[in-house]
Order: sequence, then C-alpha cells, then structure tokens
Amino acid sequence: MDDCRADDDRPDDHGLDDHRPDEDPPDNIYMAGRRAPEGSAAHHLYLWIESLHDILDRFLDQYTSEGWQHDYSARELPELEEQLLDFCRGDDGSDSNAMFIESAAAYLGETLLAEAGGRWDWDERAGTGGLPVVCPDPALGLEPVVPLLVVAQAVKDRTGKVFATAARLLRKAVRDRQRQHPEWWPERVPTPWVHYGCLFRAGDTAYRWQNARMLDYLDWWAEEAGGRQHWNFTRASLDRLETLLRENFPTVEDYHAASDEPFWVMAAWYVGKCVVEGKGAQWQYRGINPDAPPGTWHAEDCYWAGAVFVNQRLRYDGHAELLPVMLRDVVAGESLRDVVDRFPDRAPEGDYVWGEPAWPTVLWQLARPEHLAAPSLPPLTAAELKELEETDDLEGPDWEDNHRLNTWLAERRETFPTWAGQAGGGTTAWDFSAQSLDRLEDLVRGTFRSYDEISAEQDSPFLVGAAWYFGEVQVRQCGAVWRWCPRPPAERLPGDFPMVAGPAPRTKNDDSDDENESADDPCEDHGPDEDDDDPVHLCAPMSELRALFVRDPDERLRHALHAYG
Repeated sequence: MDDCRADDDRPDDHGLDDHRPDEDPPDNIYMAGRRAPEGSAAHHLYLWIESLHDILDRFLDQYTSEGWQHDYSARELPELEEQLLDFCRGDDGSDSNAMFIESAAAYLGETLLAEAGGRWDWDERAGTGGLPVVCPDPALGLEPVVPLLVVAQAVKDRTGKVFATAARLLRKAVRDRQRQHPEWWPERVPTPWVHYGCLFRAGDTAYRWQNARMLDYLDWWAEEAGGRQHWNFTRASLDRLETLLRENFPTVEDYHAASDEPFWVMAAWYVGKCVVEGKGAQWQYRGINPDAPPGTWHAEDCYWAGAVFVNQRLRYDGHAELLPVMLRDVVAGESLRDVVDRFPDRAPEGDYVWGEPAWPTVLWQLARPEHLAAPSLPPLTAAELKELEETDDLEGPDWEDNHRLNTWLAERRETFPTWAGQAGGGTTAWDFSAQSLDRLEDLVRGTFRSYDEISAEQDSPFLVGAAWYFGEVQVRQCGAVWRWCPRPPAERLPGDFPMVAGPAPRTKNDDSDDENESADDPCEDHGPDEDDDDPVHLCAPMSELRALFVRDPDERLRHALHAYG
C-alpha cells in the first residue's frame, strides 16, 4: 500500500467531523455518547470504546510474546497476569508500565464480556473521576466489574490468580443460571473493531509497508539520490532531503500531483524512518471499519484511517503525524527539521529500577492509591478459592458434552426406530455396520437428485436422521465422538450441524517428526498421556451427504471409515 492519504487540513478530535446525531444507528449504545456533553458518562464511554482498538493494537504489537493467542479466552488470563507482574517488576521512568496496565485492563474487560455477556459502561464513582466498567448480562444479577481496579489488585496482591478468579466468578454465575435454564446463554453488546483479525491486519499492514520501502531504499537512494552514505537517518540528511523536495516540487500543487510516484513515496518513508529512529516513534496503521458510522475514529472519512503514519505511541505525551502532511508543509515553506521536531525528543533513559510491581504515578489521574485499598473482587476464603479453581479449568465450553448436543443426540436415538421404519427394513437392516453405509448412500441418492435439492432439505427429519446415522456408524465402528458448538449462533448457519471426531492414522512422517523431537530434547516427557499433537479426523455428516452430489461416484460414504487410525 503506497498511499499515505491525508486531507489538506488536520481536523480536531481525531478527524471527527460534524455529522448529525441521527446518522448513528439508533440501537448503538456505544455511539450514543458521541454527541453527549463533554465530561458526561455517556461521552466518556464513547471515547473509551473508540480508543479500545488502538489500546489493544498497541498491546498486541508491543507487549505480547510470540505464540500469544489473542482470542479473549479465560485460559489466557493466568499468562497475561504473569506477564504483567514480570513486566512491572522493573521501572525505567517511562510510560511503558502504565500502558501495559491499561492494555491488560482492556483485554481483561473484553475477556470478561466474552464469558458473562453484557457491555461496557462508565461508572462516574469509580477511581479518581470515573472508569470504564464491565456490566455482565443483567440476567446474572451481578455488580459491574472495574477491570483497571482488578489489574491494580493483581499488582498489589502478586498472587498470579486475580485475573483467573475474576473470570471464574463470572463463569460460575453463568453455570448456576444454566442449571436452571439450560438453553440460556449470556448476551453481549459487541465491542466494535477489537477482534484479532482487524488488530493483526493493522500491525501487519504497517510492517509490510515500511519493510517494502526499506527494500526500495537499498536500491533507489543508492542509485539516484547521491549514494547511500548520505542517507543515514541523521538530522543532517534532513537538510539534504529538504533541498530535494524543493527541487522536485516547486509548489504544493506540484507535490499533490506527484502523489504515489517513487520519489514522493520514498521521501515520505525516509522522513518517517528518521522520526522512528531519532524520536522513538513507531509505525502505525489504522484500518477502516466498514461498519463504523461516518465521522467516528475508524470510519473511512477519519483523518487517520487507511494510511500508514508515525506515532510516539509508547508515551502519553507523544505526537503523531501523517507522512504526506509533513512533506507538504516542507514544500509550503516550513523547515523539515522543524517539522520533525514537532515530535518530542526521546525521553532520557533512566536507570532501570527493579523491585516489586508498583502502581505508576501517571495512572493516579485514573485511580489513586486510596482507590486501590479495597479489593476489587469479592473476598474468598482459601477453601472457596480452592473449590472455584478445582471446578473450573478456564477452558471453553465442552463441545463433546453439552446440553445442546446431548438434547439433539437423545432426540435422534428416540426417533431412530421411526426413521429406520420409514427408510425401510427397520432397526434390523439399519444395524450401524460398515456395510449399511452403502444402503444409506443408495437411499440418499434415490431420494434427492442434486446438491441444491438436498441442501434445501437439510432440516427435514429424514435427512437429519440420515446424517445422524452416518455419524453414529463412525462412533460405533471407529471410536469417534460427537461434537457440537454448545452455543447456537445468533443466525442459523449452513454448517451449524453436529460433527464427529476421532484419531486419524499417523503417517510415517508423523512418527519421524516425533522421533526427531525426542532426539532433540531427551528430557521432554513423551508419556502416554501426552496426546495433544495426535492427528484428529473431523467429519461433518450433513456436509458429506450433500457432497455425494458433487463428488466422483467412486467416492463412497463407507470410505469415511478409512480416515480413522
């Protein structure tokens, strides 16, 4: 992406322009505060929601390790708390600790919402002058949780169990309600533009853009701009670039006309690289959210959206600029050194002080020490905490044993005799043998004539029974197990149907890989219980029945049994 687009004038308030309030979706509670009075709870909530993308993008880009699963799952919380305590043991006087704490609070809040539903809100009584809170699904009857204060308790207690306890308390409330209402699931208001996909694309786009320019730099500057030795990202090189800019673009109109030409792009990259190297800034890209209302931070008309820019995002007093705007101002007469000096100089590197994690003073504007004295979570006895931990391993809902799947399987078993009678032959003919799959295939092919026809009837009792029978043969013959997502989707999806899963055969390459791993690390435990890496075969019975009408006739249903180990 060579485009670093920018409007001619930098707007205020992150590029929000003056749109009428009725342009926001009427049911969007998060956007409702956009036109609320500044300083009101509704406006604070709006600003918090809009800032979450950048906070979590910074967290993913700067503070997470390789292999971090950014999926807002409860099982990640112990690792997050461990990283927090380790990171905050040292303090170099920068804003890094405070920003890590802020990011951890945002991630924790999103995780709690994923577990207990509900939405973000703003509590004016929390902290110094109000804080964002997580309000679980009202059906649970729970008090709001203040993520920042939960993080503060984790820093204070240093047990490594605070985040997990916060999640377990909510998960227990959900389980307790589901015992009375098995089909109930908590509902939440989705937080816009914070899922892993959009965060990854933002970081990856900035990374790929600046790396591609680096490759261009190695060739282009060396060959056409006087030799690479002159372009070493120093302040003296800025004077040389300023001269070239004025030679190439006598007027601002000439500059705009050359947009995206090689010199224009390379000059923009070079200035950005000087700011990154000399001022401690970072490359950043803010993606465009197609669902964002016009005039909001991630809408297409936002000043920052859809362009790579440089931002001192690791300090609260940092500065950000779009690269084309910086160059345009130089062409208009401003010194390039002065343009670069809009960014504050690097903060002097202080001594790294090691000790117990402490609450950064820069966060006192959000929560002062007196706000951290009382526990943010309900106090638990040692016995209560132990019971909570023993009954909840923080894993996701069980796909192999849940109310939705068990109810469906019970219905299938109950109606099987009727289905078998209507299919012909009764339960004697339909004996769950491998040979009976040929009979099932002939029956399905004789009932439907095309893929479209069978797809249109996938909810019919006959086809549902046929799919169950096909899967049940794999269960009884191959040791497969039924699996189904415990929570129904908000809208019916074509692939939302139970599956079966079982061990797949190990190949020669699989065995050799294991042998190599054992040889590389003789101390690693490869005991009989360590089967996480065993290959697993998944079969979607309904999809396989539909596929009969698009596959080669030689591919038979009974061949599915050969896929298991």
